[in-house]
Amino acid sequence: MFMGEPGRYLPERQRVNRYFFAIVPEAETARAIDGIAGDLQQSNDLCGQIIGASRYHISLCGVGGPGEAAQDVLSKLVAVGDQVRCRPFDVGFDHAISFSQGARKRPLVLAHSEGMPALNWFQAGLGRAMAAVGLPAKRRQQFNPHLTLLYDEQRLLETGIPPLRWTVRDFVLIHSVHGEGRHRHLARWPLGGGGDLAAA
Repeated sequence: MFMGEPGRYLPERQRVNRYFFAIVPEAETARAIDGIAGDLQQSNDLCGQIIGASRYHISLCGVGGPGEAAQDVLSKLVAVGDQVRCRPFDVGFDHAISFSQGARKRPLVLAHSEGMPALNWFQAGLGRAMAAVGLPAKRRQQFNPHLTLLYDEQRLLETGIPPLRWTVRDFVLIHSVHGEGRHRHLARWPLGGGGDLAAA
């Protein structure tokens, strides 16, 4: 289901626009994530601001860069989303860890020790569907599913959390403009029926 006209989001000046597919937790799960983030922040004296329920997500794949032709890019991304045929599946996390990316503030993320095969399959299918419509997905060489809680200068080693698990029943297309610190949910598609990802 499309939630806005692509042209509405054309940049007024050269900005770094990023459009990406993502899994967004439902409200109850987001509240549980807030609790985990708060406990980790307090117990480890972290100063970084918790991202919060409106921005929690698991990134899948996307495109972006300065001066993107938003109308064309969004039309193709919506076409990819419309092709998805996939049953709901579960995701979960069992620990928190800081990613070290050379930046001063490191992302503290939730991750899973044993991986999530269903999510990996879904993400790979989306990437192939994007390539099929001329949108090579910006993906790391190996997909590493995670959910970012906050950014902090302190590095946290792997730390266990109360098991967190939920059923993914839809996915969204998000617009993020670098420096704005907020996400616009442009479209949302429910999962259900079928067991394949079209054009994958």
